[in-house]
Amino acid sequence: MTDPSAQQVVSELGRRMLADGLTKGTGGNISVKTDDGNVAISPSGMAYDEIEPEDVAIVDVDGTQLEGDRKPSSEFRMHTDVLREREDVGAVVHTHSPYASTFASIGEAVGPSHYLIAFIGDEIPVAPYETYGTAELAEVALDALGEEYNACLLENHGVLATGATAEAAYEVALMVEYCARIHYHALSIGEPSLLDDAEIDTLLERFADYGQTQSADDEGAEPDSGVSVSADRLTELRANRKAVSEFGRKMLHQGLTEGTGGNISSQNGDLVAISPSGMPYDEIETEDVSVVDLNGEHVAGKRDPSSEFRMHTDILREREDVGAVVHNHSPYASAFASLNEPIEASHYLIAFAGDQIPVAPYETYGTAELAEVALDALGEEYNACLLENHGVLAVGDSVEEAFEVALMVEYCARIHYQARNIGEPNLLADAEIDTLLERFADYGQDH
Repeated sequence: MTDPSAQQVVSELGRRMLADGLTKGTGGNISVKTDDGNVAISPSGMAYDEIEPEDVAIVDVDGTQLEGDRKPSSEFRMHTDVLREREDVGAVVHTHSPYASTFASIGEAVGPSHYLIAFIGDEIPVAPYETYGTAELAEVALDALGEEYNACLLENHGVLATGATAEAAYEVALMVEYCARIHYHALSIGEPSLLDDAEIDTLLERFADYGQTQSADDEGAEPDSGVSVSADRLTELRANRKAVSEFGRKMLHQGLTEGTGGNISSQNGDLVAISPSGMPYDEIETEDVSVVDLNGEHVAGKRDPSSEFRMHTDILREREDVGAVVHNHSPYASAFASLNEPIEASHYLIAFAGDQIPVAPYETYGTAELAEVALDALGEEYNACLLENHGVLAVGDSVEEAFEVALMVEYCARIHYQARNIGEPNLLADAEIDTLLERFADYGQDH
């Protein structure tokens, strides 16, 4: 009856949950449906970095332990009830992530101030408090999820996230914490703009088939676009594709995005290497990076290109000084995006972007309309802009330069946010900004 693959997944995700800051100590728990319809669930009270696959208990959907020497999590009822009642759910991740738990502790739902709320629903609802490990907690959690939500907060407790697979449930848990963080930061210094019901409906429909149509292990097929790219041309593009892959990892590891959010592109003549859609950055190898032309036509690479390809190709086509684009969801900058407020010149490093970091008005992700407003916000003079209720767009001559701009946007956003939290930031005068922009034009090494 043992399902070692499910037990392995629970063990690995426990380590990830700890490393990603979604819990502390032994808090939280993870479950995955096994091939035979039972449930692999993390053991009670064990440190996550000590849990091996054989420590993961197997219970049936009513919570009766079938296998394993370790006691199952005390929250087994909450997991088994959800897995039994929600046929679309194959895994449950329960975390104590700090920003989401803050909203849980005030009994307040997280509102739709960021478009990634659509991973969950139109908001992140709150289940009323019940003692941990009880049938009553399982009942209120299931009620809060209903049929339409992929996650909920547990009052004075934490987060419950679900998904069709373990990876999907974990991605939802990451998005809950990310959206909670953006909402918290925005509320701390202002009044976030909220997405309306019609836009939420659009997002929910689009997120239903977000990402790749094939698994990360599936070789896929080259696009049938009618455009032929020679082997020599692909060899010329290898450095661009490699840069997209490498800086995707950096974007994730340096905290500029969560999960699979964001995308990167690098231009080589009339072709563009661009991140594949919906793939974890740590899994993207050089050959996974898609190739499109400057009109956005997918011409090479077995992975579907990022859904934001229009935004990249429009900028690369219209801005002759730009050779690479980095789009990310860095948290402090995204908080200002959710406030629909530009980041003002309270730090001299703003000059990496311009005299401020302006905001492009909200449009649905992946649309021609979003590409248009982003290009308008950048104009000819800005190297970055915010995307309302969304994130950041940064440009440069190379991926390395665009990435540096993205780092500076987040740094300036953080400084401006923290200054706003304790006082009124001093803003640099226009004349000084002009001086900085002139000096930054040839900043760095000249050889």
